[in-house]
Amino acid sequence: MLAKGFSIPELAHPALPADVSWFPLPPGWMVLGVLLLLAVVIYLLHVLARYRRNRWRREARQQLGQQQVDDWMRWVKQVLLVQHSRAEVSQWQTPQQLLAQTTLDDELRLLMCQRYCQPDNQLEVETYQRVARQMRRWLENLPDV
Repeated sequence: MLAKGFSIPELAHPALPADVSWFPLPPGWMVLGVLLLLAVVIYLLHVLARYRRNRWRREARQQLGQQQVDDWMRWVKQVLLVQHSRAEVSQWQTPQQLLAQTTLDDELRLLMCQRYCQPDNQLEVETYQRVARQMRRWLENLPDV
């Protein structure tokens, strides 16, 4: 054992390497920032493209307020021109052929075909609401173009 009064010298602490950081090194931050910025730009371009692609749907929703059958037929034809080629839509020349592409009830389809291009083609309020509700449902279920 050691004699009394003898002190043990402090052991020198060995030089240890610095702690490993949980964060990337400065070049890693740059790469991460560029990737994040690129992802945000791609997302914004995707949102903008979807917004522009669905412009026809927003415009069609705004035009749902008409009450004359002639206006409804014009509206249906405009929506069908967005969904199908002009050559295909031009083959549907009668109101029956145009309205067959929609999801209207047979009763409403027959009523609209009878009143198309007639002097009194104004729809009653209740009938108009049914047509508007069914046309809105049809419009919302159409695929994106």
